[in-house]
Amino acid sequence: MASARDSEFPTDLAGFGYEFKNGKMRNIKTGGPFEFVVREGDQAYNQMHYEALGEVITEEVYKLLESDCNLRRFLVPSDASRNDPSTFIFLSDGALDNPDRLLVLIHGSGVVRAGQWARRLIINDSLDWGTQIPFIKKAQEIGYGILVMNTNDNKRKVAGSQKMKIIKGSGSPEEHACYVWKKFVHKAKARHIALIAHSYGGCVTTNLFRSEKKDFLKRVFAVAMTDSVHYYPNPDAFKALVKVSRNWVSSSLPLDTQLENRHGDIARVSAGVHVHEKTSYSSIESVFKFLEERYNAVTKRAGKEKEEESCSQEEHLDRKMSIGSDCGTVDDACKSKVSAPGVHQMSDSETEGDQVEKNGNDEKGGVKENTLERAMTIEKQEALGGGGAAGEKEEAAGGSGDGAGTTVSEGTLERGMSVSED
Repeated sequence: MASARDSEFPTDLAGFGYEFKNGKMRNIKTGGPFEFVVREGDQAYNQMHYEALGEVITEEVYKLLESDCNLRRFLVPSDASRNDPSTFIFLSDGALDNPDRLLVLIHGSGVVRAGQWARRLIINDSLDWGTQIPFIKKAQEIGYGILVMNTNDNKRKVAGSQKMKIIKGSGSPEEHACYVWKKFVHKAKARHIALIAHSYGGCVTTNLFRSEKKDFLKRVFAVAMTDSVHYYPNPDAFKALVKVSRNWVSSSLPLDTQLENRHGDIARVSAGVHVHEKTSYSSIESVFKFLEERYNAVTKRAGKEKEEESCSQEEHLDRKMSIGSDCGTVDDACKSKVSAPGVHQMSDSETEGDQVEKNGNDEKGGVKENTLERAMTIEKQEALGGGGAAGEKEEAAGGSGDGAGTTVSEGTLERGMSVSED
């Protein structure tokens, strides 16, 4: 069957007879919502028409990211020539020069592209429900620099041929994310980085954590997931990620209700809706509340540590001035606080697993002013626990509520990856 691009369909939204009015896609003539059936009894044509409209929607969202959110496109790979197949990401002005905060947005799998959570919601509900635009605007108001990934844009047709060629640095969602992190995020001046990831974006995030662990440990202070599908065979290896993450999953229980959690998995709470694609927008207020709580806790602790360090230096100077020629000696009390060379002193709030991770980093040169490690010490009452309320059970959402949003088996992972709309 011919693809939507091979057919003679319009190349813009108006050509299909629609426009966005008050954030909703409406028929230009009648003001009515989208209608799937264009030709009665011709399912194949109607599907092709829908897919062609979806591709136009992608371009419309790109334009809105530029016009409404003031984002700009940056090539991937960054050194691509005119003849090389390439894709792009979006960055806000000065995002990489913002010394404080950077927000990275990662969509799910399938047909969605940069700026989208779910194409179906854009067409049938609204831009708010289906795009990342509300998240971008809210983050900009707070003071974040913005980076929007485009993880599903992996191939381009070769000029003069119908063959598809893999885009360098973007052959898969995971490869795209790692390339963008190395080429853009590494250069960012932000001391604090947050991520928001939907559905398969959870897999992309766990892979990023594994491949870019040093930078994660140093700067990532919060990860908000919405109905994430993620899998890791060894939960202990991801303890640091789990400690700064939360997952809003599909459930009919009230928003933020704590849900049952499997051992070693990211804390799960209800998104307040049982539809997978709607979990992002339905939880937006809670997501940003979580990010602010994490940010405030991390920066408050950093300030306290800096103050304690300053006081310690002043006390040491005072002691040196008061004891004159004996200033080079170390008293017994101080000796008991000094560790052997190369040994990390573990605080009361760190676990044995964290100790192993820190020693591993020290062998590679150490990570100074570790944002994530400071975040680990936040009091337990600020983090969500494992179990849900007594007697409450999470309601499955059309077959997606049970698997999405937890560490999943291979079968569940395959189901999550097969979702084409997000």
